Amino acid sequence: MNIKKKIQLQKGFTLIELAVVLVVVGILLSSFIGTLTSRIEATRRSETIDELNEIKQAMVAYSFVNGYLPCPDCVVAGAGCIAGTQADGVADYNVGLGRCSENEGAGNVPWVTLGIGRSDAWGTRYRYAVQNEYADQNSPFTLGSIAGSAKIEEPDFVADATGATPHDLATSVVAIIFSHGKNGYEGTSDNNEAREPAPAANIDEKNNTNDDQIYYMRPETSTEANIAGGEFDDLLIWIS
Repeated sequence: MNIKKKIQLQKGFTLIELAVVLVVVGILLSSFIGTLTSRIEATRRSETIDELNEIKQAMVAYSFVNGYLPCPDCVVAGAGCIAGTQADGVADYNVGLGRCSENEGAGNVPWVTLGIGRSDAWGTRYRYAVQNEYADQNSPFTLGSIAGSAKIEEPDFVADATGATPHDLATSVVAIIFSHGKNGYEGTSDNNEAREPAPAANIDEKNNTNDDQIYYMRPETSTEANIAGGEFDDLLIWIS
């Protein structure tokens, strides 16, 4: 008896079919990663905004107890900031004057003095500036007794391509607390290392660290970091 063996040939995937499968998997994977990244960043932004509000509440409570707001923690030594006391989380005062060593300039949020967190969700220290009259240890303030000198503005890049024509969002501001956002431009890391400076033409990001008592707040953008009206992601909160 002759036994005929049937040889069954199994057909595999062709190169074209494999390529199509890989492309589809790549598209699905990139879509998933993109969505996950967006959700992570949205969560970080939300957490940072919540922390900014907590810092503001802590500062208001501090002022009720002491009669004045805390001073910023110096970022670097120099001027009225004593060497060895910078970036330690303790509010820095000009000895003898009872006023802030930063002289209304922005320093770190004094996290040790307030007993709060020191850095945002991206690992950059929170910044803080306060009007001297509201942080004077020798002369406690009463609400409304002194007009705030700082203000919050939104640059107008529709009316003026350079953003030099701003709209006032808040005036008579006495204290500003802010995060440098995801890009961290002009900030200081949690390890006390300087973050990357904002490009020279990015006047919005630079404006929030030039200590001129005018702070910018506008919708977030993530492109064209090297032009006016380009990348911006600072998050601000203030006390009026």
